[in-house]
Order: sequence, then C-alpha cells, then structure tokens
Amino acid sequence: MNYNVKHLSLLIALLLLLFPIGSCSSKPVNVLPDGRYIPADFAGVVHAGMTNTAEEFDLINHMGIKWILHTFNWSSIEPEQGQWDFSRYETFVDNAQADNIKVIGVLAYDVHWIFEEGERSRYIPSDKIPEFCNYARKTAEYFKGRVDAWCIWNEPNTSRFWTGTDVEFYELTRQAADAVREADSDVILLAGAFNRGYFGLPEKLIRGLFESGAMEKVDGIAFHPYELNAVRSIRLYDKFIKIVDEYGFKDKIWVTEMGFPTGGKLPTKIKEERFPEMVIKSFAHLAAAGSQFVLWYQLFDPLERDADDSEDFFGLVRSRGDYTSKAAEAFRLCALYMPDTICYVLTDGLPGSIRAFWFKGEDKSALVLWKEGLGIKKINIQLPGTDHLLHDIVTGNKIALPSENVINAGNEPVFITYCGKSEEKPAVRAY
Repeated sequence: MNYNVKHLSLLIALLLLLFPIGSCSSKPVNVLPDGRYIPADFAGVVHAGMTNTAEEFDLINHMGIKWILHTFNWSSIEPEQGQWDFSRYETFVDNAQADNIKVIGVLAYDVHWIFEEGERSRYIPSDKIPEFCNYARKTAEYFKGRVDAWCIWNEPNTSRFWTGTDVEFYELTRQAADAVREADSDVILLAGAFNRGYFGLPEKLIRGLFESGAMEKVDGIAFHPYELNAVRSIRLYDKFIKIVDEYGFKDKIWVTEMGFPTGGKLPTKIKEERFPEMVIKSFAHLAAAGSQFVLWYQLFDPLERDADDSEDFFGLVRSRGDYTSKAAEAFRLCALYMPDTICYVLTDGLPGSIRAFWFKGEDKSALVLWKEGLGIKKINIQLPGTDHLLHDIVTGNKIALPSENVINAGNEPVFITYCGKSEEKPAVRAY
C-alpha cells in the first residue's frame, strides 16, 4: 500500500463519500452452495521476517502465517546497471524456506539510471522495459526454487506507483511475464495488484490488461480490497470478481494486501478495539467468496509512529519493540482453523442479520458467527463432536462453550471450535 497518506487522506475521504461501494448489508456474495475448499496455506502477511531474528520467526510460526510478501525492489537489486546485489533478501528467503513459509516477491519500481536528470519516475518507459525484464529474469533465476510466487508490479492504478500510460503497463506486464517464465517455468506468477484507487475500481485498466494478451502466461491476479470496513471490502471484492470472471479468472484471485489502520488520517481508520473484529470478518467473507489466499497488511507497526500517518498503524502487532498484539490473536484463529477445511455459509432458519460460517475440517472444525447492526440476538448452537471451545478473539484465550449452548451474538464475532469427524452441520437457531 504505502500511500503518502498525509496528502491523500482528504481526497480519498471525499471520493469514498461520493462513490460508495454497495449497501450497508454484508450478505455473503458469490458463495458456493456446496461449500468451498480453503487451501492449507490460505493465510499470510505483508512485510515480515526481515529482521531475520528467531524472535520474529517464532511469532510468525505462532500466528500460523504461511505466506510472506515483500517487494524485491529493482533499485536494491541493481542499484547501478550491471551491478547485482541480492543480499538484502538472501537471509530472509533462506529463513522463510527453513520454516516452510512461502514467499511472494513483488517485482517492481524503477532505478535512477534509466532516466535522464529531471525525468519522472515510478514507471518504466517503453524503451527501458527490456532493462526491467532483465532484472525480473535474473531475480527469478537467482531465487528459483526458493521464492514460491512472483507478482509483477504493485497498484498500477494509483499515481503513487505508476505514472506511465495504460498501454505501457500492459507491455511491461506481458514482457516481464515472458522473462520470469524463461527463468522459472514452474513458479506461480501473478499480475495486476489493483486496489480501489481514487475513483473506484479501475475497470478500464483491468479489462485492458486481459484484452492486451498480457495475462496469457499469468496464473492469478492480485487484488487489494481496501475499504472502510469488512462489509464494503467484500462488496468491492464482488465487483472485482464480476470483471475478471469474464476472462476466466474468478477462481484465480489472490488478495495480496488487505487491512485497516488504527490511527492516522485515512478514512479507512478503525478503532483499535474493533481491529480483531475486522480481521475475523474479512477472512470469513473472503474465504467464502473464493479468494485463493489472503495476505494481511501488515505484521508490525513501526517503533516510532507519526500520529497523522495511517501507514504507521496497519500492524497486527504494535511494534518489533514490545511484540504486543493489536489483532495478532484474531489473525491466528483464522490462520489455524479456517485453512484446510470446507467452508459453508449457514442460513437455514436464521434471520438476515446473522452471519454464520462453518469451516468443516477432517478432525477439527470451526463455527464463526456474528450479528450485523445494533443489538444482540440469543443464539442456540448444537454441535457434533467434542471439546466445544469458545475463543476470545482479542486475547486468544478459550473456555468451554456454555452447557446450555446459548450465546449472545453481536457485532464482535463468536469463534467456536470442536473436534471429531462428522458430516453433520452445526444446528444454529436464533431466539
């Protein structure tokens, strides 16, 4: 993401008001009625592991993180033409591989030596695309077998990251995809990495990328559904699905960034006490809607935070200094209990305000539910299996489900797990 939030926050706030996404309802969209398999490595984070310390990797493993995304910045790898330096990423990649954590590398951004003095940057001129492709090829070749996926560029629909023309971006994507495939024919390759942008979804740019032929050698399309809350994020995701489905990519969407700041001036800021709620709701909705993987932006807040800069407040953990959780335990619940299950959305006998997601695993399953809107509903839950545990989404603590099997459902999600093999669906009934 990495917006210059101080300059953009007022503009984005106005645009969100002028161009809202969807309604206030968060009814699940594009849900498969027969359930949807959630990959075992469904959950990841952005910007983690670069301290290369055992403490950080212990946290990463505790949280159940299976993917980490970093930008393998061209300016770091080839600071001067023909001078190659992969050392910034070497130890991180080796540590991640040692812990069976997969890596997505973003191939992006420019170098000073392709421009004349005074020329603009954050794009690749057409005549310099071969230079970018050489960097992409050499980087993919160097990390072959160690980096699991590459994504070409980041958020090209915002001037913060791309100032060239649409046609130049299509050509960059097409040629870079060819270069990566030359170096590593088996690696997962993503493109797009679109976000909402200043004026809504960049539909023209998205369609143009497909219709130009640039996506022919790409395995998936990256998307960043940043919005005001989880409800609006899933509505935005739904609109994105409808566009890419026309090109056969409905089941090839990777959410490579998703998050909410708990401070600063961005209009997407939420209160810190609601952060765990937004994590659970986002993961549940995106799992049901078909996202292949979800990577949360990001693991840490910086040690020193600027109160006006929302970029300093996206972390699941407050900082590398104190390692205290803002929403790490909520993420951990999603990462441990949602993957490697079949996700069903339960609606039978429930009022329209109740959201209920059943994650049916082989030996352990989870039920996640909440009520939209004001007030609470009493819910009776009858579960198969044993060891019915109610998890606190803030602390991660767990207690036995009350013997009367009645819980109060409000805006904060209820997260229940249980053990045992069973095809029997949980019985969920509202009073």
